Parts: sequence; structure tokens; C-alpha cells
Amino acid sequence: MNHKIINADVYAALKNIPDNSIDVAITSPPYWAKRNYGFDEQIGNEKTSLEFISKLVFIFHLLKQKLTDKGVFFLNIGDKYLKKYGNTPIGLIPYKLAFFMQQDGWIINDTLIWYKPNHLPSSVKNRFANSYEPVFALSKKKENHFRDYQIKNQDYSNILKINLQPTSYNHIAVYPEKLVSSLLEMTIINKDYTILDPFAGSGTTLKVINDKNNSLFSKNEVKGVMIEYNKDYIEIIKQRTGLLSIDVKEYPYLNYEYQILEENFVLNNDYSEYDNIETVSIAENRTEFNSYLKTILTKSIIRSFPKNELLFIGLRDFSIEDIYNISQINKKSWIIRNMLVCENERKWFPIFMVVQDTKKEKYLFNYKNLKLNHKSKEVKNYKKEYLGYKVVDNFSKIRKEGKIISILEFYKIGLPKYVKVYWADRVITKEFIINDEESLIDNLNFLKINGILKVSEKKEFIPLVRKVKNSKSDYSEIKTENHNKNYNGKFREIERKNWGASPGARSSVEDEYFSRQRLYPVDQKIVADYLNYIRKKNHLSKKAFTELFSKEYKHTVGHWLRKDFGGSIPLLEDWKLLEKLFEIDLNFTKYVCKTGLKLQTVKKTKYKIPDDMISYE
Repeated sequence: MNHKIINADVYAALKNIPDNSIDVAITSPPYWAKRNYGFDEQIGNEKTSLEFISKLVFIFHLLKQKLTDKGVFFLNIGDKYLKKYGNTPIGLIPYKLAFFMQQDGWIINDTLIWYKPNHLPSSVKNRFANSYEPVFALSKKKENHFRDYQIKNQDYSNILKINLQPTSYNHIAVYPEKLVSSLLEMTIINKDYTILDPFAGSGTTLKVINDKNNSLFSKNEVKGVMIEYNKDYIEIIKQRTGLLSIDVKEYPYLNYEYQILEENFVLNNDYSEYDNIETVSIAENRTEFNSYLKTILTKSIIRSFPKNELLFIGLRDFSIEDIYNISQINKKSWIIRNMLVCENERKWFPIFMVVQDTKKEKYLFNYKNLKLNHKSKEVKNYKKEYLGYKVVDNFSKIRKEGKIISILEFYKIGLPKYVKVYWADRVITKEFIINDEESLIDNLNFLKINGILKVSEKKEFIPLVRKVKNSKSDYSEIKTENHNKNYNGKFREIERKNWGASPGARSSVEDEYFSRQRLYPVDQKIVADYLNYIRKKNHLSKKAFTELFSKEYKHTVGHWLRKDFGGSIPLLEDWKLLEKLFEIDLNFTKYVCKTGLKLQTVKKTKYKIPDDMISYE
């Protein structure tokens, strides 16, 4: 069979494919607001997630016409956290898309889960780490090639555990070949057939098709039809598959208009309300689930449920409509932070981690209590020459840079512990280098005396004032170098947005340097309490307290006194002003103002942040 690449926008390409000609479509379209694929008309750059969903529903309506009556469409798409002040909600974008596609006439035969055992680590410490993506098995008829597989393999698992696949190809979002082959194995087709990938990218689907055709065990010939708008990616497809003379058809861009869909959330009176709700509530059926939703939306529960607690709501026997319905509470006093996939006897069901939509108090997510160790121990390679390393001070109001000119002491692991830094203003300071941030917390004593919180250090690692001297020399013999300048990998030419969450990209491309930061992880609420104590001790209203500062502080000082999401900690220069105006406890000043240097590389936390894929027992 002759494979084909269509070099065109997906809409124009689909218009030129005959109806009822595709047996299997499989793709992973651009995710919303995550990548830049290099052309103005690209999907994924829409202003809102609903506009993105609406466009794909329109495109996939056209794709549905291209499927044969028994045709199957495997759709893999990732989620996105929505921008919002305060706690950001998970958008549940894939499930909303599937819901609207169902409204458009698609049949959802199953929602498969692609779990990535080697998923990227997460730096976000107040939710579960994202470790999976859904794959929807769609069709236009109830009798289809996937349904044939379901009937023959009734004990199949709808959870696919497949590692991310490293690749040397300069493409920004490559899904693994094993995922494609696993999905194709979930069809029964006893004839030669055609597979379409409407967002071909680097050609993973065609690579699998070509390998399948070349296999000794292949019974049928498979034709691949790839749609790709970017000519650079087409060259990658040719090289990757070895199909250098593959037929490439070009079609001009076609303008199209689509209707923006509307989201509606209606819970009718058929569902009862409960007087209260447990912290973990797993519903057995839709009626019970909707009763939970109706209950948490009542004013009494919204008022009474603790603002700093987590709420988990699950549903064993679920549908896409149920996930769509709960997604709507993101607009109704609650925020969905995670959708956990709960594995139970080869199948799965969702559990939603929900918090109140409040900016007054942070919720507690004590993942460290689980004491989950990382799969592999971090290998620390600090046997480097650190003289000349750049030091950046973004902690003060005026940014300044310096370089390490002397190493005074090392940790046993080879990382410098105390260094001298020469700054651009010719000042030399002695600096302490932070190795383990979490252990620094143990160096603090907190004690409440007469209702006032006192803080002190057990051991003084570095004095508050670290200036050694002014220097006449510029230490030009010690060069400041870019310590990653020799990296020539695939990320060098890719814009930063397209690195995604890859710590490998950041550590490979970005310059390695030391950054000055607070020595201790200062709790903003503790600082706010202390400053409010100082204010009240001096018989000052918040307004009077603010008026003690110059006009430029008019919209700043109030944030120091707040304990919600709008609270902030005074900078070093600000704290010096406070010391001039009030009698500030020296130990508290040390807590807030002491600084250390931190090597800016991607570093694991002591304990692993748990995955959003769990097992039910």
C-alpha cells in the first residue's frame, strides 16, 4: 500500500479525504496553551479552553464523516491548569471535549488511561503530580472494530502503563510508539485497512504502521495517511520512517468558522441533599454522586466546611457526563485540583480532590507524611571547579550580579559551604551555600510567650551582616563563564514555552549559577502576625501604619499585614525601614532577612510528591 502525507491545515486536508475511507484514526492533537508549533493558524493558541474545545469538535465532526461505519478514532489529549488568582483549577479539558463530541453524535466506547511510570517530576507541592493522560475510544456506530475487541477480550484492562519515549528528533511533543501499537492491538480488522493521523507531528503513527507492515506476523497491509502542516516535521517523518520518497500532497489553507459551544450545569431537584459530607465520599452510582455535588453547593456546607481541608469525591460507575458535570463546580465556590485515577481490578474510576475557592487561607496537603521515596536516588555530582561561578541577587529591589572568588569550606559531598563573592559594586561578602533547605527548618525554635510567637536559631550558620570589605581589584583573572555553553542537544533551538515541564531541558539549556535567597523558608502568615502585633502595640490602625511609609508604599504595606493569598513578605530594604520605625526583635530580623546562596539546578525534594494514579484496595 502507498502511504501518503498531506501537507496542509487539518481542515483543508480532511476536506480532501474521501468519506467512509478511514478504518482507524489515531492522534494526539496540540494541547491547549502549551506549545508553539510555528504557524499562525495552529490549534492550541485559542484565547480560552472552550474556544479550543469548540474548534476541535468542529474539526472532528468532519473527521467522523471520513470513518467507515466500523471505524474507530483513538484520541489522546492532555489537560491543563487554568490561570486564576489563588488556587488554579484543573481544566478537565479532555473530558469536556469528549462530552461535547458525544453531544455531536460520537459514541464513547471507553475512556482508556495512559499512565506514564516515568512521568516528569512535579515542582508543585500542594497537589498530586500529573502522571497520566486519557485516550478516548470513539466511533460513529455501536458496532465497530474496538467493540469487536471488547467482546472478544472482556477482561481487558483500560489502563495502559507505558513509559514516555526519549527521542533525538527535534519535535516538541512526541508520544511513544508503544502507545500507538497498543491502541492498534485493541482493534480487530480482518482486511487491509487505512489509518489516519490528522496531527502527524514527528510521524510516530506512520513509524508504527511501517514497522507493522514489515513484521513477519502481519496478516494485513496497512496504509498510512498523515496530515501535517509544518514542512520541517514532514522531513522528520521521512527520516524517521525511512520513507524518503513518500507521496506528499499539498493543499492551500481554507478558512472556516465554527460555533463557540456553551457550558451548562443543571442539577435537578430529583437529587437529595445530605446534612453534611465526609472528607472522602465515594459514590456507587450517579444518583449518589449528584447528591454529593448538590450537597457541597449548598450555602451551609460552603460556610461550614473547613477552608484548609481537602475534600475527595469519587464515582465508581461513571460516565463522561459525570466528569463534565463536576467540572462546572470550578465556577461555584470550589476548585478541582486533581482528578485521581483509581485503579480497581483492571479498570479505573475517578476521585476528585476539591478545595474551597478561597484566597483567605491555604489548604493543607501534607504529602511528606506519606514518606514516598523517589524511585532512584539522586546522584549528586559536585566535584566541579566553582571559582568564577556567577552569583545573582534578585532578592533585593536592585538586581546585582557577582562571582565566587574564593571557597572557604566544602560540604563532604563536594559542594562549597562558605564562599567569598565579589559583587559588581566592588563589595566582597562571605556567603553560606544552602545544601538542604528542608533541614534548615529544624534549625529554628518557635515559642509562644503571652500569645506572641518568638523565633530563634539553634545554630548560627552565617551572621546577619556578611560584608568583608570593599575591593580595589576587579578579580578579572577569575572569569565568569556560562557553565552550560557546550550543550548542543535538541532543546537548544526550541523556544522555552515548548520545553514543557522537562527538568532535563531546563538543566541542559539554562545557565548554572548561584542565586541569593532567604536562608529560611519564611512563613508569610507568621510575618503578618508579627507586624500586626507591632502595629497594635504602637496603637496604630492599618491606615495609620501605612501612612508611616512614603507614597510609593501605599499599595504595598497593606499586603504585609494580610494572611490570605494577597499577603507578601517585606524585602530586605523594606525591613530596614521597619527597623527604623519600630523596635524589631533581632531574632525575628534574622529569621526574615538572613540569606544564603542556592545552586540553580533541578533538585529533587526529600520525598516524592505522590502520583495522581492510585490503587483501590
